[in-house]
Amino acid sequence: MKKINSFFIFYPLCCVLIFLRLEIFYGSDIRAPFTDDFYYYLTTAKNLLNLGFITFDKISITNGFQPLWFFFITLIFAISKNDIIFNSIIIFLIFIFTFLTYFNFKEYFLQKKYGENDSHLIACLISFLTLFFSKNGMEISLAIFFFSLSLVYFNKNILIFCLLSFITFLSRLEFLIFYFVILTNELLINKKILNRDYIIKLSLLPFLIILYILLNIYFFGIPLPESGVSKSLVNKIKFNKETFDFLTSGGYGMKFISALFYLNCLGIFFLFSKKIKNFTKISLLTTFLFFISNSLRSAWPLWTWHFFFLSISSPLLINDFLNLFRLRFLKYNDNFIGIFFVAAYLFLFIKNFNINNDHILNIANKIDDHYSESNYETFAMGDMAGKISYLLDKKLIQLEGLVGGKKILTSIKNQKDLCELFRELEIEIYLASKIKKVDNLYYIEEPSQKSNNLKKMRGKLLLEPEKTFISGDIIVYAFNLKNKKFCASN
Repeated sequence: MKKINSFFIFYPLCCVLIFLRLEIFYGSDIRAPFTDDFYYYLTTAKNLLNLGFITFDKISITNGFQPLWFFFITLIFAISKNDIIFNSIIIFLIFIFTFLTYFNFKEYFLQKKYGENDSHLIACLISFLTLFFSKNGMEISLAIFFFSLSLVYFNKNILIFCLLSFITFLSRLEFLIFYFVILTNELLINKKILNRDYIIKLSLLPFLIILYILLNIYFFGIPLPESGVSKSLVNKIKFNKETFDFLTSGGYGMKFISALFYLNCLGIFFLFSKKIKNFTKISLLTTFLFFISNSLRSAWPLWTWHFFFLSISSPLLINDFLNLFRLRFLKYNDNFIGIFFVAAYLFLFIKNFNINNDHILNIANKIDDHYSESNYETFAMGDMAGKISYLLDKKLIQLEGLVGGKKILTSIKNQKDLCELFRELEIEIYLASKIKKVDNLYYIEEPSQKSNNLKKMRGKLLLEPEKTFISGDIIVYAFNLKNKKFCASN
């Protein structure tokens, strides 16, 4: 009797529980069930369709997004009739991409002479972890799907590999690190650098990447997405501890990510061991380079989907450790993995069932209710601008430089006075999530991240907030800037 592949049982169960937890058809999250950053994409897509140019704030053009996922969202939004249909399509696409990733990785590892059980176990765990990192609506499922597909063609057809690698790059730009490590190994260790025909065909990938950069410079004035550029605006190059803030987080998700991170730290000690397979070493090195480069480049903390490299390196490392320590119950490990993820999602579903605990969405709804029918048209905000901008549907300038356009990016770089910027942009309502009151002054800064190594715009407001919006531990203060004497001079 043929053994049933448990992945085909546990994976759909996880998808059902995630879908129910998102409350797409019921509950409090119908309008905007995904993470706040997803609505930077969706607001920009909506504005592109309505206004005819790529803008988040309806004023400045922006390239603050991963291009391929933005294309997908724009296309789906254009054909969707309402929020329920749109949200359902998005989450089912994530389910499908993650599911197909299993087959791609399994085929690749079989090509690499991994055993049937090993290939199945690794591919199964990668799919579950990819689902975990992409269920919030971000582009990870798309990127890892195309990455896995590119690996299938790595030793079959280098030109198709280059095309799929470029598509992966457009899905999530950090995958360039993975391809750099893979191709460095292929060129130097496997000596493909001496193969002229191989080098000529491989040159298609850097050509396409350079073309992408040139198009960014031509249309947007900067070589890479401004969301990444803004996070690189530091006062000095140093290791920023904010990259590792997740290790002290009390959330269930971050605790799980921390466990994966520590596992990968342990794996670093096996980089030169012959007991660890070569592709595991490549994945570990990629993960290591990601954390180091991010810490040197940015003082921003990482959010759940930023840890997606762990979804590839961790399964490989776990499989190698199982073989290294000769754990005989290997054939049952796929069942343990499936049971773990189903149990975790069931716990979260029961814990959060019909609970109004998306506090950013609660704030966005309150701001929308208060200002949607008002005469105010131009708003400004830093953190949490995604859902608020999407629901409010007015001009909302994002002050962190993620999607605010080149002017905001330049203003942050030059650490411009916020009050001067407000006057130039004729801001009517400023929504602040972090303020400090001293005597009669409100001290404000954007970006509002905690680090002192970030370049920031600062200002001092003389007036009291006209309205305060509260949900859970999140507070947003609304300052009415129609009074021209709203700021204190520096």
